[in-house]
Amino acid sequence: MAGELVEFEEGTICIALNLESNNVTVLMGDDLMIQEGIPIKATGKIAQIPVSEAYLGCVINALAKPIDGR
Repeated sequence: MAGELVEFEEGTICIALNLESNNVTVLMGDDLMIQEGIPIKATGKIAQIPVSEAYLGCVINALAKPIDGR
């Protein structure tokens, strides 16, 4: 589905921007291992950021993972 998180076989997460055959994705990780034609799998999840008190004052990346050591 559009906006769904998809995963390359080596673990890089992307967001599918459309559903056309030449799908456009936004990479959310390292692109060193990605090449044209590598299969991806659907995760069934839409990009989202959880809400809890643990995230207050925390700096996070696009996958909601802390990047400030907290």
